[in-house]
Amino acid sequence: MYSRNGKISRSSNGYLLTIFVLGFVFGCLKPLCNASPDTDKRPVTIADAIRMTRVAGTGYPSAHPKSGFAVFSPDGNQFAFVITRGNPENNTNVYSLLLFRSILGPPDPIPRILTSFSSSSNREGIFNLKWSSDNDTLFFLGSRGDESTQLYSIRCSSGQLTKLTDHPTSLLSYAVSENGKIVYSAEKRAVALINDNTLRHGIIVTTESLPDLITSHTLDYEPEIILNGSGVISSKPLPTQNPFDSGVNDLYPSPDGRYVVVKTDTRNLPKAWKEYEDSSIQSVFRLKLPNGTPSRILRYELIDTQTSTSTVLLNSPTTYAPSDVLWSPDSTSVLLCGTFLPLQTSDPVELRSRQSTKFVVEVSLPLDTVTKITNEDLKPVRWDRHNVVQFRLPQYHNGDSSSEYIYYHKIGTTWERCKPDSDFANEIQPDILAEQDLNTPPQIVAIDPKTSKRRVLAVLNPQFSALSFGKVEQLNWTDNSGHPVTGGLYLPPDFKVGTRYPLVIQTHGFDPKAFSVDGPYSTAFAAQPLASKDIVVLQVNDIFYDSLVTPLEPERAMNAYENAITLLDKQGIIDPTRVGIIGFSRTCLYVQYALTHSQFHFAAAVIADGVDAGYLQYVMSATPKEYNASSEFDVIIGAPPFGSGLLLWLRRSPGFMLDKVQTPLLIQALGAPSLLGEWEWFSGLRRLGKPVDLLYLPTGSHILVQPWQRLASQGRSMDWLCFWLKNDQDPEAAKSEQYRRWREFRDAPGHATH
Repeated sequence: MYSRNGKISRSSNGYLLTIFVLGFVFGCLKPLCNASPDTDKRPVTIADAIRMTRVAGTGYPSAHPKSGFAVFSPDGNQFAFVITRGNPENNTNVYSLLLFRSILGPPDPIPRILTSFSSSSNREGIFNLKWSSDNDTLFFLGSRGDESTQLYSIRCSSGQLTKLTDHPTSLLSYAVSENGKIVYSAEKRAVALINDNTLRHGIIVTTESLPDLITSHTLDYEPEIILNGSGVISSKPLPTQNPFDSGVNDLYPSPDGRYVVVKTDTRNLPKAWKEYEDSSIQSVFRLKLPNGTPSRILRYELIDTQTSTSTVLLNSPTTYAPSDVLWSPDSTSVLLCGTFLPLQTSDPVELRSRQSTKFVVEVSLPLDTVTKITNEDLKPVRWDRHNVVQFRLPQYHNGDSSSEYIYYHKIGTTWERCKPDSDFANEIQPDILAEQDLNTPPQIVAIDPKTSKRRVLAVLNPQFSALSFGKVEQLNWTDNSGHPVTGGLYLPPDFKVGTRYPLVIQTHGFDPKAFSVDGPYSTAFAAQPLASKDIVVLQVNDIFYDSLVTPLEPERAMNAYENAITLLDKQGIIDPTRVGIIGFSRTCLYVQYALTHSQFHFAAAVIADGVDAGYLQYVMSATPKEYNASSEFDVIIGAPPFGSGLLLWLRRSPGFMLDKVQTPLLIQALGAPSLLGEWEWFSGLRRLGKPVDLLYLPTGSHILVQPWQRLASQGRSMDWLCFWLKNDQDPEAAKSEQYRRWREFRDAPGHATH
């Protein structure tokens, strides 16, 4: 912490006696109580979910982390993080970069808001914070308005903001070496397919996808890596042997800027990798992917920036976890954490260990030595000049996270666990957490890892004290195989025991330690707004990982939904004749399977931008650059849809059983590829005269971030479910046409009412 002379100083009571409570531009601080509703509180709306202030800055719009989001300066005296809040009035999301200083003596009244970017696109306004070694400069990726994402720096002392790149497309990730070299990844430009040559000779289809051909331009989702982004002329591309996926990884330059370590998506998987005892690797081998298809199994590559060449750094699979690479100060070796080792060994005991265990290893350059350090799940923090490395060991207990620090000393060519020296011991930072639970909105707290003392830094959403939230309880039950299932049960604010309420099942994840207004994702889900309409909502956890990409996957999900309905019916909470369900992404398949296979009748359903194990999506997946959905469907159904395999598809693929659907269905398509993928169900149900509605958001991202698109998606879900479960109709004049159409569906001859 800062003393009056600017030196680091600590008291025996730890850091937290000196950290202040935050009040900032989004509102005054007020305690938020979860008391019973009263007449002064109003119902929760979708706009309230959009206006909620959240921790951001991860590069993934739906990720709102509970830990690990605060970035400390090298000297430990400052930390920064990003918060965001939607504005449904002007269709923007505002991102603010906050700087905290930990001090002794009179506290600062508020943290500094270094800068704010307002984004009107699907891109995050501010993300990927990194400190310079000068302890005064922060780097970040940013997008203002609808501009492309570029690299910025800001000086904390003066507030000077500098745009460091002007790349023609959006940057996706970046790194700055200690000697100032910048390396970044960026989107590739779309290539027009219609030109004089193709108009004359046509297009020979090779790697183009069906949406590419229909929209007449290709979108290449494999980013390019660029060195020295001070301008287009001075930049040069860096190659990789396999595609680099910046959405889940990072760039790791050596301190001298000579090398860059990256993780790439391994195409043409080595057959020997089938021997690794890892469920995700095993599931990929079950797919029998065609050559050249992305596998989503990663491997380390080493790029030489001088020669512009790339080699395999370690010929073995690794994980998607970020921040697991650390260079030695002299750039002669690199630590890799959480990686498998190659299986080329004659020692049977060592082979068995490598098949089942991930390690922390040191790879010396040039690629001649790999040294095992430990098999603990460690994250590297710092490598000092004495060859002592500080690692962070994440701790998880009942859903809570904390950190323990582990130290290893390199002596010659061996590594030994050791105690920290005085420098390291004094540099352990407090844990900065977004503390929350099912009924308590997140607040930022600091916890001293030595004393466990905690201090509140910020209450992010004081406006919630004016809202009438429904109580959320954890529900536990089992599927038909006896596997445990958990969910979050959202009760109406004025819930009355003995009253049977309509039920909406929201699929695709549940976090028992997280506060959620709408659900784990912002597409289609609307938990608290639905509860405010006197509907019970059950947010179901995804517990089917051991059955992924097997015929059991959709069946187990359906059984879990059925058993939850039975349980809540027996408890007298719900009316089993008024049950709705929402599927998103992967769980669209589960919902569509339930609509065509379940013994229960669902009174209404919503699916949004997902897979369906259907014939149209199967034949759309034809080119090697795409993730091969058809290979997954072959395994889920049990055979390709040709010859005798077609008989299995007729029994198992929901798309061949649309005649069995008796549930009014709202389909949401987000972008042109999604529209194509959802068309089979929309067209088929409409042809059969069944109640089906399609909402198309042409520029919608998979996880919606623009406020107006969220209002459209979540609002339409709520209107649809309230109409079919309660016969409620919003009196807003602009919605009169949708209700006229839905009444026609309901009143049409042959539509079964339940």
